[in-house]
Amino acid sequence: MIVSESSTADTREVKSRYVPGPIDKLCAIEEIRQLKSRYFQVVDEKDWAGIEALFTPDARVDFGGEGQHHIGHHGVTAADINPDDWIVSGGKATARVIAGAVSEVISVHQGHDPQIELISPNRAVGRWSMYDRLDYGDEVMHGYGHYHEKYERVDGEWKFSALTLTRLRVVWSDK
Repeated sequence: MIVSESSTADTREVKSRYVPGPIDKLCAIEEIRQLKSRYFQVVDEKDWAGIEALFTPDARVDFGGEGQHHIGHHGVTAADINPDDWIVSGGKATARVIAGAVSEVISVHQGHDPQIELISPNRAVGRWSMYDRLDYGDEVMHGYGHYHEKYERVDGEWKFSALTLTRLRVVWSDK
């Protein structure tokens, strides 16, 4: 049973007391875990169409904090960084941003410790701890942080409806 839904300009805040049955809950959480696993796989395999397919058409994706961690590395200057370029809507734009960030590097993305909460039969929220390793050839970035996500079931399939990456720490090392 949903108690209330309210909306803000950029994300939907949903407060609920939806209580799924135990099997429905386990199945939905596992399907969302598989969605996240596919996300990491398609990013590292550079499968841009695969990335696009994982998001709702209106998904809000925010990688706006990313650029600051690259200034002074692999030729990036402060003039090259516009955080607004890293906040997009939909799977196609998300694939384009990710392609721009990792198409020329060897990337390894990992997600850990998922905290997934179902808020209705077709909506959920989640938080994942993350680690990524981006190999630029002469230097390597090691990133640590969290993904904050919203999910929506569309035609029986879970998709990302919002995703925000926040980094806690970035460590650069020479190869």
